[in-house]
Amino acid sequence: MGKNKSGHVAEGVDRLITLDLRARGVIYRLYEAARRLTSAPLTLTAAENIMEAAKSGDTVLITTGFRVLPQRVQETDGPLGAASLARALRVALNVRSILLIEEPSRGILTAALRGLGMNTNRAERYASVLSFPLGLKEAVGEAKRVLDECKPSLVLAIEKAGRNSRGEYHTMRGLNISSSHAKVEPLFEEAQKRGVLTVGIGDGGNEVGMGNIKKAVEAHVPHGLLCQCPCKGGIAANSKVDVLVASAISNWGAYGIEACLACLTGKPEVLHTTQQEESMLKAAVEARAIDGVTGRPEHSVDGAPLHLHLSLISMLQALTGK
Repeated sequence: MGKNKSGHVAEGVDRLITLDLRARGVIYRLYEAARRLTSAPLTLTAAENIMEAAKSGDTVLITTGFRVLPQRVQETDGPLGAASLARALRVALNVRSILLIEEPSRGILTAALRGLGMNTNRAERYASVLSFPLGLKEAVGEAKRVLDECKPSLVLAIEKAGRNSRGEYHTMRGLNISSSHAKVEPLFEEAQKRGVLTVGIGDGGNEVGMGNIKKAVEAHVPHGLLCQCPCKGGIAANSKVDVLVASAISNWGAYGIEACLACLTGKPEVLHTTQQEESMLKAAVEARAIDGVTGRPEHSVDGAPLHLHLSLISMLQALTGK
C-alpha cells in the first residue's frame, strides 16, 4: 500500500482508538500532546519504527500489568493488547515475544494468549510469559540480565503502571500502588542506553512512557499534579520512550498498531478477528481478570462492554481492507 494511502488509513485508526466513550475529556488532550511530537499518526509512527527495528527471527519484550484496588487484581486492559501484539508481530514480522508481568498476573496473560489460539508448541516458540521483580534493586539486575540474554530489538509497554518523579506508582484516583507493581523502568532505561527501540501505550498518564507528555498529564488529568498519597507527587508517569501511543483504552492502542502493521505489510491477517477478541477477553476473565473501572470480573474493559470492542475490531478491519 502506498505511503499516502497508509497515512490516510492511519489517521482513521488514530481517530477510532481515541474515541472518548466515557466522555472523560482526557484522551483528546493527551493525544494532541503526543501527536505534536511526531509528524504522522501515532499508530503509524509506532508501526513503522517497529518494522524498521524488528527483523525476522528477532526477540521483542512486551511488558504490561496494572493491578487495581482494592483487590490488587490484574485488570482486563493491558494483557489483551500485549497478547494481540505478540501474535501480530509473529504474523507480520516472524519475531518471538517475551511478555513480562507481575507474578500473580501471569495466569491472566497466559490465558489471553491461549484465547488467541497460541496454546500449542507454537506458543512456546513464539511467545512466553515471565514475571518481573517488584523490588527496584532486583529489577535493575533483572533488566540487565534479560537484555543481555534476549538481545531484543524492541521493548514495549502497554498499560504498564509507571512511577512518578518521586518513584511512586498510582491509580487514576491518586492512590498509591507501588508495592504491588513490577519496577520495569530500569528495563527501558537500559534498553535506551543500548539503542533498543522503546514504545509505550497508555490511556491515562500514569503508564510507562507518559513522561513524553508529562506536562499535558499534569495539566489535564485529575490527580496528575497532586495525588492522594503522602508523596504528593501526582500520578503523572516520569518515564520516557522513543514512541508514545495515546489511546482511549490502552488495548485499543495495540489494536491500532496491529492495523497499521497489517496495512504496511499487506497482510490483513495481522489484525486479530472479532472471534479472537471475544475468546481472548473471556479467557482472561475466566482466569480472574477484572474490569479496571467497575472492579468486577465481567466481559468488559475500562467500563466498555464486549460488543464495543468487537465493533472497534470490525471498523479497523474495514479500514485495512480485511
